[in-house]
Amino acid sequence: MNRSLGGLRVNKSKNDNKQPDYLGRMILTKDTLGEIVELYNKSKPEKIELGLAGWNNQKKHKTGWTDSYLTVEIRTLRKNETAIYKPTDEENPIHNLEKFF
Repeated sequence: MNRSLGGLRVNKSKNDNKQPDYLGRMILTKDTLGEIVELYNKSKPEKIELGLAGWNNQKKHKTGWTDSYLTVEIRTLRKNETAIYKPTDEENPIHNLEKFF
């Protein structure tokens, strides 16, 4: 399966707290999109939970400048993974996401 990957970089033009801290793009493969559509067609849920993974990366340019960014992967949950993310309060990145929906 091809991986659906993207990248996030610090938003250097941020001048307001409502603007995002990071900006980037995601390339969603046909395989990943097909899995998401299949999940939707099974039960028509209001929201579909997907897995994310991230890696810190750097690219050194010939001029000596180093570009730091976060590579992000999105995928459907594997069969043995919990359908609802239940981390401890200290590690919970999604409990604050409700304001975006």
